[in-house]
Amino acid sequence: MGIYKRVVLTGLAGVAIGLSTVALAQMSGSKSQGLGKLGEDEAMRVGAAGTIQKSNLKVPSARHEAAVAKGAKEISPTSVIYKHGGKMYMFDYAAAANTQAAENFESQFDNE
Repeated sequence: MGIYKRVVLTGLAGVAIGLSTVALAQMSGSKSQGLGKLGEDEAMRVGAAGTIQKSNLKVPSARHEAAVAKGAKEISPTSVIYKHGGKMYMFDYAAAANTQAAENFESQFDNE
């Protein structure tokens, strides 16, 4: 067998392995993927374009207290932030337990 055929066959084998790996990942049954973790005194935001940013700076107590004074509210760990029709929404599916809306949102995520 010539060197050219060996190179082509090796390349095709590599592509086949790569495609099978992608197919296995897609068939894993995972409904969601972790994007990171929000630690104590860390902040994140979802921008208008849908980009998710995590601040490199910690939120000091004074900033937290000022935010609460201006209306910041505690949210549930079951809150979902989503974008639809160009607008952003937040929904707590645990607060709406035993409703179809809650079941629809809960079923989109893997349990942690």
